[in-house]
Amino acid sequence: MAAHKRKSVRKRVTQVMMVTDAFTGDGLGRIGNLSNDGMMLIAPKALADEHYFQLHFSLQAPGFVPHKVEIGVQCLWCDPARTANTFWVGCKVIDISPPDQAMLEAWVTQAEEVVP
Repeated sequence: MAAHKRKSVRKRVTQVMMVTDAFTGDGLGRIGNLSNDGMMLIAPKALADEHYFQLHFSLQAPGFVPHKVEIGVQCLWCDPARTANTFWVGCKVIDISPPDQAMLEAWVTQAEEVVP
């Protein structure tokens, strides 16, 4: 996995959160970990570095009502995983509505930190 400096602590995603391209409706994978300003996707195909996506996913966790979040992200890196046809994709959030940002921050506050 590529080494990048992160501003925020990554949080573990314990439930499957599938990510969809908001323009095409294509499934892009699932969230591996999430922070206030980025995410790592686990994707079935490589995504191009420096590509921009409009994504949506259902933010869910115990005690939360599922909330559909729509965000703009920039793909920073994409590396093959150990499993065939699987890629780790690092994304930076570049656009999010204030209500979705508030919900994401609430989720991150209660989620378990990722062990490096």
